[in-house]
Amino acid sequence: MDTKALRQKILDLAIRGKLVPQDPNDEPASVLLERIREEKQQMLKEGKLKPKDVKNDTIIFRGEDNLHYEKFRDGTMKCIEDEIPFEVPEGWEWCRLGVLFNHNTGKALNKNNSTGTLLSYITTSNLYWNHFELDSIKGMYFSDTEIEKCTVNKGDLLVCEGGDIGRAAIWNYDYDIRIQNHIHKLRPFTNISVELYYHIFYYYKLCGMINGKGIGIQGLSSNQLRDCKINCVLS
Repeated sequence: MDTKALRQKILDLAIRGKLVPQDPNDEPASVLLERIREEKQQMLKEGKLKPKDVKNDTIIFRGEDNLHYEKFRDGTMKCIEDEIPFEVPEGWEWCRLGVLFNHNTGKALNKNNSTGTLLSYITTSNLYWNHFELDSIKGMYFSDTEIEKCTVNKGDLLVCEGGDIGRAAIWNYDYDIRIQNHIHKLRPFTNISVELYYHIFYYYKLCGMINGKGIGIQGLSSNQLRDCKINCVLS
């Protein structure tokens, strides 16, 4: 078995919860998800979130018939059993990525724009799997509003929209940077293992679930990324 195949096998076991024994005393992920929903409602009241940030939040659950359903904010439900990629252990949950992460894209380059603050930014050419190449960094003007939207902080997960779709890395530097519009910025709403979700993206890419066939993510627009189904486990 070559290195790539071995890595995919290890990730497959880990993401399905089969790499190490599960501790039955662990808090179930459903508790975490409920806590996140409550925190987001409080942030909404305080003006830290906008209604659009929560309008697509849903609850994915297993019904009495043992099939997976999705409950929407208007109370309607839909069976999504054929959309669930694989089974996860008891205590884990499926959810949409947008439930766990606040999301922004960066700013489109406009060479004619010379108002605001000149700041450095990165593009997809700087973002690679699990690392960044920062030898060539350019500058662009950002307004105050754009700075707030486009600034990346330590611990944010960045994902490519174009090029190698889904390519991802965590910004682990002690300084902030800005992003161009073909990069998605994912910032967790609460304290979760961002590294876990990087590995999920990598696994999805290896398996052809991003820009692949079948039950795949064919592209990574903002809506498609937020709606991506992802397994949630406490860490």
